[in-house]
Amino acid sequence: MASLDKELAEEIKEFHFHVYFFQDNETNKASALALRQRILDLVEEGFFHPVPLGRWNYAPIGPHTIGSYEVWCPKEHFSRVYSWFLLNRGPHSILIHPLTKEEVRDHSERAAWMGTPVPLDLSKLSVELDELPRQYPDLGLGYSAK
Repeated sequence: MASLDKELAEEIKEFHFHVYFFQDNETNKASALALRQRILDLVEEGFFHPVPLGRWNYAPIGPHTIGSYEVWCPKEHFSRVYSWFLLNRGPHSILIHPLTKEEVRDHSERAAWMGTPVPLDLSKLSVELDELPRQYPDLGLGYSAK
Protein backbone atom coordinates (compact mmCIF):
# COMPACT_ATOMS: atom_id res chain seq x y z
CA MET A 1 0.00 0.00 0.00
CA ALA A 2 2.89 2.40 0.73
CA SER A 3 4.10 1.86 -2.85
CA LEU A 4 0.70 2.85 -4.21
CA ASP A 5 0.66 6.00 -2.03
CA LYS A 6 4.06 6.98 -3.45
CA GLU A 7 2.87 6.41 -7.01
CA LEU A 8 -0.23 8.52 -6.44
CA ALA A 9 1.82 11.29 -4.86
CA GLU A 10 4.09 11.34 -7.92
CA GLU A 11 1.24 11.59 -10.41
CA ILE A 12 1.60 14.38 -12.97
CA LYS A 13 -1.23 16.82 -12.44
CA GLU A 14 -0.42 19.81 -14.66
CA PHE A 15 0.75 20.23 -18.25
CA HIS A 16 1.75 22.87 -20.77
CA PHE A 17 0.72 22.99 -24.40
CA HIS A 18 3.14 25.32 -26.26
CA VAL A 19 1.70 26.61 -29.52
CA TYR A 20 4.38 27.63 -32.05
CA PHE A 21 4.17 30.15 -34.86
CA PHE A 22 6.56 31.87 -37.23
CA GLN A 23 6.80 35.34 -35.74
CA ASP A 24 7.81 36.95 -39.08
CA ASN A 25 4.93 35.37 -41.02
CA GLU A 26 1.82 37.54 -40.57
CA THR A 27 -0.57 34.82 -41.77
CA ASN A 28 0.88 32.22 -39.40
CA LYS A 29 0.91 34.70 -36.52
CA ALA A 30 -2.74 35.65 -37.19
CA SER A 31 -3.71 31.98 -37.23
CA ALA A 32 -2.03 31.46 -33.84
CA LEU A 33 -3.86 34.51 -32.46
CA ALA A 34 -7.21 33.16 -33.74
CA LEU A 35 -6.48 29.76 -32.18
CA ARG A 36 -5.75 31.39 -28.83
CA GLN A 37 -8.92 33.45 -29.00
CA ARG A 38 -10.96 30.31 -29.72
CA ILE A 39 -9.43 28.69 -26.62
CA LEU A 40 -10.44 31.72 -24.54
CA ASP A 41 -13.96 31.59 -25.99
CA LEU A 42 -14.31 27.88 -25.15
CA VAL A 43 -13.09 28.49 -21.59
CA GLU A 44 -15.69 31.25 -21.26
CA GLU A 45 -18.37 28.86 -22.54
CA GLY A 46 -17.31 26.22 -19.98
CA PHE A 47 -16.19 23.66 -22.57
CA PHE A 48 -12.85 23.13 -20.81
CA HIS A 49 -10.53 24.96 -18.47
CA PRO A 50 -7.01 25.45 -19.77
CA VAL A 51 -5.42 28.82 -19.11
CA PRO A 52 -3.57 30.55 -21.96
CA LEU A 53 -0.69 32.50 -20.47
CA GLY A 54 -1.22 36.21 -21.04
CA ARG A 55 2.19 36.65 -22.66
CA TRP A 56 2.99 36.05 -26.33
CA ASN A 57 6.59 35.26 -27.23
CA TYR A 58 7.07 37.20 -30.46
CA ALA A 59 10.71 36.15 -30.52
CA PRO A 60 12.67 33.19 -29.21
CA ILE A 61 12.55 33.03 -25.40
CA GLY A 62 13.71 30.41 -22.95
CA PRO A 63 13.95 27.05 -24.68
CA HIS A 64 11.56 28.11 -27.47
CA THR A 65 13.40 28.98 -30.68
CA ILE A 66 10.49 30.58 -32.58
CA GLY A 67 7.36 32.49 -31.62
CA SER A 68 5.12 30.73 -29.12
CA TYR A 69 2.61 30.96 -26.33
CA GLU A 70 1.77 28.49 -23.63
CA VAL A 71 -1.52 27.06 -22.48
CA TRP A 72 -1.60 25.59 -18.95
CA CYS A 73 -3.80 22.55 -18.51
CA PRO A 74 -4.73 20.70 -15.30
CA LYS A 75 -5.04 16.90 -15.48
CA GLU A 76 -8.79 17.22 -14.95
CA HIS A 77 -9.13 18.71 -18.45
CA PHE A 78 -6.20 17.08 -20.23
CA SER A 79 -8.18 14.65 -22.40
CA ARG A 80 -10.56 17.28 -23.71
CA VAL A 81 -7.80 19.86 -24.32
CA TYR A 82 -5.60 17.27 -26.07
CA SER A 83 -8.48 16.10 -28.26
CA TRP A 84 -9.44 19.66 -29.12
CA PHE A 85 -5.88 20.55 -30.16
CA LEU A 86 -5.64 17.39 -32.31
CA LEU A 87 -8.69 18.53 -34.26
CA ASN A 88 -8.11 22.30 -34.28
CA ARG A 89 -4.39 23.16 -34.17
CA GLY A 90 -4.27 24.07 -37.86
CA PRO A 91 -0.72 24.62 -39.17
CA HIS A 92 0.79 24.99 -35.71
CA SER A 93 3.18 22.60 -34.02
CA ILE A 94 2.38 22.02 -30.37
CA LEU A 95 4.68 20.77 -27.62
CA ILE A 96 2.88 19.00 -24.78
CA HIS A 97 4.86 18.43 -21.60
CA PRO A 98 4.20 17.74 -17.93
CA LEU A 99 5.02 20.17 -15.16
CA THR A 100 7.32 18.52 -12.64
CA LYS A 101 10.47 19.62 -10.86
CA GLU A 102 12.55 18.32 -13.79
CA GLU A 103 12.24 20.91 -16.55
CA VAL A 104 14.81 19.41 -18.92
CA ARG A 105 13.24 15.95 -18.82
CA ASP A 106 9.74 17.46 -19.08
CA HIS A 107 10.67 19.31 -22.29
CA SER A 108 12.58 16.39 -23.82
CA GLU A 109 12.04 12.73 -22.92
CA ARG A 110 8.60 13.29 -21.34
CA ALA A 111 7.34 15.58 -24.10
CA ALA A 112 5.00 14.81 -26.99
CA TRP A 113 4.46 16.75 -30.20
CA MET A 114 1.57 17.50 -32.48
CA GLY A 115 2.93 18.47 -35.85
CA THR A 116 6.59 18.92 -36.70
CA PRO A 117 8.81 19.22 -33.62
CA VAL A 118 10.48 22.60 -33.14
CA PRO A 119 14.12 22.51 -31.96
CA LEU A 120 14.41 23.57 -28.30
CA ASP A 121 17.36 25.08 -26.43
CA LEU A 122 17.29 22.94 -23.29
CA SER A 123 20.27 24.82 -21.81
CA LYS A 124 17.78 27.52 -20.76
CA LEU A 125 16.00 25.10 -18.37
CA SER A 126 16.70 23.82 -14.87
CA VAL A 127 17.62 20.18 -14.36
CA GLU A 128 15.73 20.20 -11.05
CA LEU A 129 13.62 22.90 -9.42
CA ASP A 130 13.29 23.22 -5.65
CA GLU A 131 9.53 22.66 -5.74
CA LEU A 132 6.71 21.79 -8.10
CA PRO A 133 5.78 24.63 -10.47
CA ARG A 134 2.17 24.87 -9.29
CA GLN A 135 0.25 27.25 -11.49
CA TYR A 136 -3.07 28.95 -10.83
CA PRO A 137 -3.61 27.51 -7.32
CA ASP A 138 -6.72 29.67 -6.94
CA LEU A 139 -8.51 27.42 -9.48
CA GLY A 140 -8.20 24.40 -7.18
CA LEU A 141 -7.15 22.16 -10.08
CA GLY A 142 -4.03 20.12 -10.88
CA TYR A 143 -1.55 20.05 -8.00
CA SER A 144 -3.79 22.44 -6.04
CA ALA A 145 -6.87 20.19 -6.13
CA LYS A 146 -8.16 19.04 -2.78
